[in-house]
Amino acid sequence: MSLKMKNLKKKEMIYDGFEDEFYKLNHTIKSSCCDEKITISVSSLKNLNKLDEHLRVAIKDRIKGIKEFPLSTIMTHNYDDLSVMYDIYDCKMKNVKLLAILAVGERQPARYQVILLGIFKYSEMN
Repeated sequence: MSLKMKNLKKKEMIYDGFEDEFYKLNHTIKSSCCDEKITISVSSLKNLNKLDEHLRVAIKDRIKGIKEFPLSTIMTHNYDDLSVMYDIYDCKMKNVKLLAILAVGERQPARYQVILLGIFKYSEMN
């Protein structure tokens, strides 16, 4: 199964700092697809494993550097040693859903990062 997907936003560092603000702050990015700000809350992100398998494969094909690692009964995904997570956002102006793929976690002791890896139109994938 081949999904027609286009990455609408290239890799962007969203946060690089201490743990306190990593979890507390809402990180915002501007989506050129819908001219709206997207608010990212690290605590509400979901593990990439929760997505449909075909969708995960398509995302891995379009974002270079995402690796899979088996851990007993589950598969984990990382990008440059950070966990790969996702969330779905509503773009109200254009009535479309956006799928944001992010790498999040502790880069070094006490240094946390949130990296946007890509944004895709979610409605095209369903």
